[in-house]
Amino acid sequence: MSPIGPPRWRRPIRIALELAIGFALLAGADRWLTGGSGFAGVQPNPYWIPVLVMALAYGTGPGVIAAGIAAALWLAHVHDGSGERDYLDHLFHLSLPPLLWFVAAVAVGEVTTIRLARHARLDRRGRIAMRNVARMTEAFDSLSRTNRRLQVRIATDGATIGHVVDVAARLAAPDAAVRRTAMIALVAIAARTDDFTCYRIAGSEARAWLRSDQATARRDALPVALIDRLVRRRGLVHVARRADRPALEGIGVVAVPLADAATGALAGCLVLHSMPFAALDAGRVADLGEIAGWLTPLLADPGIAAPRAVGPAGMVA
Repeated sequence: MSPIGPPRWRRPIRIALELAIGFALLAGADRWLTGGSGFAGVQPNPYWIPVLVMALAYGTGPGVIAAGIAAALWLAHVHDGSGERDYLDHLFHLSLPPLLWFVAAVAVGEVTTIRLARHARLDRRGRIAMRNVARMTEAFDSLSRTNRRLQVRIATDGATIGHVVDVAARLAAPDAAVRRTAMIALVAIAARTDDFTCYRIAGSEARAWLRSDQATARRDALPVALIDRLVRRRGLVHVARRADRPALEGIGVVAVPLADAATGALAGCLVLHSMPFAALDAGRVADLGEIAGWLTPLLADPGIAAPRAVGPAGMVA
């Protein structure tokens, strides 16, 4: 973050105080040393000091103000006998110092104004560059953290390509239990959760057909309200939609319809019972659609059936 500069009102007050103190000291010195003649006999005139200081330090505006105050003090206190000179010489004598003060204030002040503007522009560019460097550093740190997380995930993830191929090969095993275990592993890898149940519609009911080990206590049959919503929606039902939450209450986070590719009829449903809400992004929704595409044909395997879990009071858990 760029440092916060002083408030704008401080600069005018500081200039006013410096002008007041400087001219008060000069007026006192004039009265004490020259008897209040406006330093008429002193060369160079001390009133040059505040004019040049203001022009060099703050620019044209304060320099012109200082020149105006110096001119007023000069004209108010100078006592020069005009009888010894003609009228034009007297006017020239009175107006020459104020004229030089104003010219010097404008000339020196403009140079100072240009210099201050250049410094302000460079300072602004420096602050922008510092902000950009800070943003780039933050982005680099974020990328480094993401890279480390991905490396750790790749190193510790058991779902390597060889593992997936090995699991998929077991789908053709003659033993139904092996096929069931392989299908559970594939769904867990693809859905990235170990808490799911796949339901198959038989008649007017949707009963558990395949479930993971963590879902053994889940209900064995889906309510009709959820099935009707899947039929009407023709797409995912998930808790990210406010209207879908009542149908999924007590059941899960996402319900993926498994529709027959030939007829379009609803053949089953994959329910993910738990997953981080933040993980339900567009990429995960697309992945769930892909899972439904290859899982639906497997519903016809007669050798796979989920073990029934008896719930309390006649309700299937």
